[in-house]
Amino acid sequence: MKEILMSIHHKWAQLIYSGEKTLELRKTAPKGFEKGEIKVYLYETDLKSITGVISVNFCHEITEITPKIVENSCLSLEEIEQYKAKGRGKLYGWEICGVDEYGPDWLYPEDLHIKRAPQSWQFVR
Repeated sequence: MKEILMSIHHKWAQLIYSGEKTLELRKTAPKGFEKGEIKVYLYETDLKSITGVISVNFCHEITEITPKIVENSCLSLEEIEQYKAKGRGKLYGWEICGVDEYGPDWLYPEDLHIKRAPQSWQFVR
């Protein structure tokens, strides 16, 4: 199973932990990954610690922003379009299938042999 460390703001992490947010939108996704399962450590940038783990079972490029994508990502259509425009015009949906929240001070990037948290995400080796 692949493991990833993802940086995220506290607001979005809390929506994921509550089960409200089931789709994480990113400008990139792991190459060669479509189906399977990825273990993603959530590094909350506000707290400067890893507060939990999510399981992602599917990453796909989003070519059309549907009402379901708006609902599952907890973002407005305008927010999604602005985010997509900031990148190379590509947008990926990371579908969340499992959530484990452990709270602040559970882990730090150094515990995963990572010197500093990524801007977006990176593999854990």
